[in-house]
Amino acid sequence: MKTFRLFATLLVIVLCAGFTSCSDDDDENPLVGTWVNIENRNSVEYKDVMTINSDGTGSSAIYENGQIDKEGVENFKYTYDEKSKVFTFIWEEDSYGETDIYSMRVQELTSSKLVLVDDIDEEGEGELITYTKQ
Repeated sequence: MKTFRLFATLLVIVLCAGFTSCSDDDDENPLVGTWVNIENRNSVEYKDVMTINSDGTGSSAIYENGQIDKEGVENFKYTYDEKSKVFTFIWEEDSYGETDIYSMRVQELTSSKLVLVDDIDEEGEGELITYTKQ
């Protein structure tokens, strides 16, 4: 009987630990995923596909009428400051040893929509780039 009580107690402890150790899905980074922006200019469709990973890396590719741009896929690192809502792209060193860093303000971020503000002028206005999550 003592063995049964010991086994039952251990089973209850293991089950309680299992329920409390699971992470909450609400903590997921809403930036993580594949985002697409499509624009039509002068009868040409430009499709920007950006993938953001949870480890601070990402990639982007631009397609022109379905064909990948001559630059191909560009890999980057990123940071995102939730307080200031600044998303910063960091591209690795090029052949000259230079690292490109570029920041944009996040105007809107939901589970399905990302709006970035580019080329901000003195009044705080800029071009809006809207992505939808795929």
